[in-house]
Amino acid sequence: MKKNIAVFFLVLMIANMMIVPAYGIDAESLMSRAAILINGDDGQILFEKNSNDKMPPASITKIMLLLLVSEKMDNGEITLDQELPVSEYAAGMGGSQIYLEANETQTVESMLKAISMRSANDASVAMAEFMYGSVESCVKAMNERAKELGMNNTNFVNVTGLPEPDHLTTAHDISIMTKELLKYNYVNDYMLTWMDSVYVGKEKDSEQVLVNTNRLINNYEGLLCGKTGYTTEAKYCLSAAAKRNDTTLIAVVLGCDNTKIRFNEITKLLNEGFANSRNLVFHKKGDVISASPVYCGKEDTFNIVSKENISYFTESDCKLEDFNLEYIIDENLKAPLSQDVSIGKAILSKDNQVLGEYELYPEKNIEKQGLFKFYFENVLENVVR
Repeated sequence: MKKNIAVFFLVLMIANMMIVPAYGIDAESLMSRAAILINGDDGQILFEKNSNDKMPPASITKIMLLLLVSEKMDNGEITLDQELPVSEYAAGMGGSQIYLEANETQTVESMLKAISMRSANDASVAMAEFMYGSVESCVKAMNERAKELGMNNTNFVNVTGLPEPDHLTTAHDISIMTKELLKYNYVNDYMLTWMDSVYVGKEKDSEQVLVNTNRLINNYEGLLCGKTGYTTEAKYCLSAAAKRNDTTLIAVVLGCDNTKIRFNEITKLLNEGFANSRNLVFHKKGDVISASPVYCGKEDTFNIVSKENISYFTESDCKLEDFNLEYIIDENLKAPLSQDVSIGKAILSKDNQVLGEYELYPEKNIEKQGLFKFYFENVLENVVR
């Protein structure tokens, strides 16, 4: 048996149920070879130009490396203050670097600063070897993670983005891994820091001043993260995410002829997205939505939450209309209940068309009532009466 609790909300009307167009953007007018704009919450594509063309990504590659670092930090496998050795191979990496010395030690935090801000190749290799034992094993993990995320047009050959013929990805795939990185906040501070420094060498006697390669930090409102890239083959590239109110957008441009173009076109994509679309949030992740009775529990009722935002992405200038958010909660719920097991769902619809379904969960684990307490409250108390 189910019980239905219907709640109606006044929100903006849906004009296009599948894709919200980014008005004012003409693919032909963009000078980048490939570009994409997506909703950072659900990955909905708002604009694209050659977004599935396989191209060299340069240092945008390091987004996947930073994602693997973030996941290991989230699992408690590594910490910012951990020290790691620098191999001769890592110290000898060319391109952008912080001039690490072979056999010195560094902290994870210093390496993340160097990767996020200067896009340091030597720091990237040092982190890869620290996490997986070798660059080859790290690349294998990067490709496996890419496949898990549905990045089907991506093949990583190294952890730095230095040119190799088969090291390729797409604007769409980059937006996917950028969206995944946004789930964590372990590197956000470094990606949004304009200047800092680290000390390198066995004696830590050489200061390397870090200036962030992403100039959007100083002039784009709501920026969440960004990663630049450049090689002669890839040209100028950039992936960036920004949030305003409840709306998060991710934009990627690849193959720009100069750095001015990449920043201008990312800004244009994000501005058009924010001007013409918004994310309507009915309930935020973890918010208490309702309460439900439970039998045989230490508590008589428990709070109900969603583990994701209950939201819908739509155009910002639509007329107000009614949406229907219906909660379907299991009846006769009996302890014990796990906070990881769904006890119902919320269904968002308009005009009898379902727009989204969201699983609902207990806010916390509900333990079973002790046998003595159950006997006292449900048997003995009735006898006394």
